Amino acid sequence: MSEHVTITIEPARKPEYKRREIACYPSPGNRGAAGGKAAAIVVVEPHNAAGHLHLLHEMFRLRAHVFRGRLGWDVGVTDDMERDRFDDLMPVYIIDADGPTVRGSLRLLPTTGPTLSEETFSDTIPDGAALSAPTIWECSRLCVGDYPARTQVEIAANLLIAVGKLCLRHGIETIIANTHLKIMRLCQRVGFDVEILGQTDRFGERVFLCSSEMNAATVARIELRRSTV
Repeated sequence: MSEHVTITIEPARKPEYKRREIACYPSPGNRGAAGGKAAAIVVVEPHNAAGHLHLLHEMFRLRAHVFRGRLGWDVGVTDDMERDRFDDLMPVYIIDADGPTVRGSLRLLPTTGPTLSEETFSDTIPDGAALSAPTIWECSRLCVGDYPARTQVEIAANLLIAVGKLCLRHGIETIIANTHLKIMRLCQRVGFDVEILGQTDRFGERVFLCSSEMNAATVARIELRRSTV
């Protein structure tokens, strides 16, 4: 991409954010639908969200398509967009965008505030587990659009590499997530190793609570795996 965009984020010691500059960057080796301009990773947080309203709306539409349409989850959908109350808590969104088209996305929240894991999937948290700290963030709503398997792997890798680099910049050591088996296998396929902390069958389909250590080796492993896809 010829345009360099700076945004700001720092892991909060309270649920609020303090600002530091990081860059919005192209997804290496990942071409657009027409094989031309590379797709890009866009990081959206409250202070720059107004400049990315189209991408946010497309992201919510993709979430509705994936979670309600493809997976059959019982999630709220309004105007073809899936949102929940955690989208009102100043999350950070990482979006893989091919121009105006959102190919995949995920949401990040600090565990020092409310999280999906704690409020919705609390029965997956082991007794005595300490999962609230400025160095632990939650990833949720990871989704990838309807693309061939190879492209889905590339998109997932792009998103998780972006998460890893963000963590390295801002002292985040661990990512936790509640997910189902298909997404967990996709993450493992791109080299994002996870440890299963707990699980529940309360929602029909088994949901796992996973954690992943975020360090330079994690990022390098995903980058290597992406280059071989």
